[in-house]
Amino acid sequence: MTTSRVTITLPEELRQLIADEADQLGLPFSAVVTTALAAWARGQLIDAWLSEYQAEHGTFTEDELKALAQDAGVPYLPPAPAARSVKSTAA
Repeated sequence: MTTSRVTITLPEELRQLIADEADQLGLPFSAVVTTALAAWARGQLIDAWLSEYQAEHGTFTEDELKALAQDAGVPYLPPAPAARSVKSTAA
């Protein structure tokens, strides 16, 4: 995978928190940001897949969602209100 340099603006408190944690773990700041963005992207893909699946097969019940979370060994978090999806604006 190739990399590219980007500039982002972060609240100073968040930047410092991330930098401190990265230093304690012996990681570059960019590695922590990359990991966080990759997790966000995976979440977006999973949300899109779930939406497509439910459009075809019906909406999951709250009990089904809780059982899926338990089977996956993760805490159950109720669905968040629908958020705007971020679309690529590559020129």
